[in-house]
Amino acid sequence: MTPAPPETTPVARAPHEGQGGRHLLVLAMGVLAVAWAAPFIRLSSDAGAAALAIAALRLAFSAPPMVAAAALTGARDLRGLTRRHWSLLVLSALALAFHFGLWVASLERTSVATSVVLVTAQPVFVSLGAWAFLRERPSRAVAVGIAVALGGAALMVSDDWGDGGTMLGNAFALLAALAVSVYVVVGRDARQRLSLASYGAVVYTATALMLLAAALATGTRLVGLEGEAYLWIALMAGVCQLGGHNAINWSLGALPAAVVAVAILGEPVMTSVIAGIVLDEVPTLLELSGGAVVLAGVYVALRGARRPARDLAEPVAM
Repeated sequence: MTPAPPETTPVARAPHEGQGGRHLLVLAMGVLAVAWAAPFIRLSSDAGAAALAIAALRLAFSAPPMVAAAALTGARDLRGLTRRHWSLLVLSALALAFHFGLWVASLERTSVATSVVLVTAQPVFVSLGAWAFLRERPSRAVAVGIAVALGGAALMVSDDWGDGGTMLGNAFALLAALAVSVYVVVGRDARQRLSLASYGAVVYTATALMLLAAALATGTRLVGLEGEAYLWIALMAGVCQLGGHNAINWSLGALPAAVVAVAILGEPVMTSVIAGIVLDEVPTLLELSGGAVVLAGVYVALRGARRPARDLAEPVAM
């Protein structure tokens, strides 16, 4: 579920009616595309691919098209970066690598619905991170939203107490949310200087190299997997990473950030429907109730975010 952070614009532009309709359609298609990520991960795992292999190959398949796009556009914005900027890009890639590795591991141990909702709650961690490191103190509404989201998360996992494996999966999902929050906070400075293609080319490539190195170091099998596993991972890279994430980021060029943020909150709903049809995994009543509370809390936090932190608090699609 994570792309290069969306490029920011100083002032939200009001699109023409036809253009706005087109962007809304692309946004809806983008959210639907990223909603397939968790089912594709589960299908890849069922086909014999290990969690680290899935994460590494997803980025390895996604990086070359972004490098090609950056090369076609010249990538001149990379030339003026300082050592500090490059350090931030590496740190951003490291956080993204941890995010994907942890999230895939989560989906091997807990339900799709719980994992996706917990990861979607990452604006809570972004707001706390912006407060701790950027001195952007959250408003009262944000604090209320955080409290509501945490309460919903506790409700979702309350039925899992005593099941060590499932609770570990839930913990991985929360850590994945924390990792992607670091990715967003750290990448904020870089994304204001780089185009989407340049940012994606550098961060996706660095993330892929980190995950591939980790897979080799741990003896995780990357070659000789079932063809079905490679198919699901390739679809994940093409449909979710390159198609869905880029569609969402493109829609940000004409739609208000709040509209995009709220639309992304529909991802867990779509994912749960897809998982029910494709994986025959229907969320329990407790998961549905807790998930609704989590998303309500995230929505309240997004609505109450202060203007300087608004872009930081946007959910990042998986």
